[in-house]
Amino acid sequence: MPLPSASCYTVSVKTTDTFNTRGTIMDSNNSSFRDQLEAAAFKIRTGFVQLIRLLTYGLLCGTLVGAVASVFALGIDAATTFRGEHPWVIFLMPLGAAAIIFFYQKFDRSEGTDTVLLAVTRSESVPGTMAPLIFCATITSHFLGASVGREGAALQIGGCMGDELGKRLHFQDSARRIMVMAGMSAAFSALFGTPLAATVIAMEISHVGLLQYDALVPCVIAALPAYYISGMFGVEKHPWGLSTVAPFTLRLSVSTFVLALLCAVVSVVFVIALGRIPSLARKIPAHPILRGAIVAVILLAMTLLSGGQFYNGAGGHVITECLQGGKVPVWAFLVKILFTAVSVAAGFKGGEIVPSLFIGATFGSVVGPLLGLPGGLAAAIGMGCLFCCVTNCPLGTLLISFEMFGFEGWPYYLLAIAIAYTVSGNYGLYHHQKIRYGKFRIGREDANAHH
Repeated sequence: MPLPSASCYTVSVKTTDTFNTRGTIMDSNNSSFRDQLEAAAFKIRTGFVQLIRLLTYGLLCGTLVGAVASVFALGIDAATTFRGEHPWVIFLMPLGAAAIIFFYQKFDRSEGTDTVLLAVTRSESVPGTMAPLIFCATITSHFLGASVGREGAALQIGGCMGDELGKRLHFQDSARRIMVMAGMSAAFSALFGTPLAATVIAMEISHVGLLQYDALVPCVIAALPAYYISGMFGVEKHPWGLSTVAPFTLRLSVSTFVLALLCAVVSVVFVIALGRIPSLARKIPAHPILRGAIVAVILLAMTLLSGGQFYNGAGGHVITECLQGGKVPVWAFLVKILFTAVSVAAGFKGGEIVPSLFIGATFGSVVGPLLGLPGGLAAAIGMGCLFCCVTNCPLGTLLISFEMFGFEGWPYYLLAIAIAYTVSGNYGLYHHQKIRYGKFRIGREDANAHH
């Protein structure tokens, strides 16, 4: 019987080896697939737990900050109403300025909103005294007739409360930073009544050119309950409807372009004035408390010379009049710049955001009709441009324009905000605001906003 050839064994061995190799590969693939499934399941579980935490903390922050911000808004409204019924309280300006400076020197030497921004950019701590001090000082400033806003103060209240909440819950710096942004979002939403813009602004304002999406869920969950809680408290939202919106045409687009350029120039003048006039006031050879009282006397004299209180306070009624196509003095925006800068120099608190809206509305309502734009629409464009330029928040500004004025005029707001944002350069209200992507150079840069 002949022996099998060697080739038969060779073929048999090769066939067996091939089968074993394929089996090993199949086992390896199955194992790899199971590992991937387990890894995916772990990530889903971890992500779900993290989502629940973010929802819980965001809701807690939004509820607490929303309630405090609502009381804050009602306090400002009550102070403004009392001043309107009793104009004589403006004569207490020097005493009020001295008192505010005294308490700030004793309890809080921080840099206001800039300190909150540092808590986001560098994870620095926010003094716990910031919220109660800015709460009382802003209401006092409005009571006495200082030309200040309230949304800047809201960012300080929300940021401080968010930071304190993070400390009490023993959060690490990265998580505490997110709580600061959530608090800012809640306070802005409660006071301004714009939860969409509040969410984006809180993520946008600290780093120009970057959005911090890790804070998206907490900011959203904080902004929404704060908005509805303020409504439950009876906080009146800004009734800033437009009188008319003209169809967007080539001619009006050119007019919008020109108006945006001019608004950018006005914003730079405003920011520079806010830096230079307080700097000049600090050269007065007197104790800071006495110096604040002296500057407040100057502000009082300006009020008396103006013949009324048109430029005192936030000026919401003037903004409403401009949006409805009403007439205002040609120089109103310049006088408001001066009133606001002197108020800040005197030591009054509250922020400069609403005054910037006043400046934009009055400037737009005067210049817009000269360019062929309806007065109310031009006022809205001016408000958006000034807000965007002083805060360096183009996306938040676009959303706030939609929420305040409606979506009908979106082409005007989109064009104007983009142009004004770019032309205004790195000027801004907050010098600790980080410029991550510049406006005139392509690529990253690392600079601070300046005034």
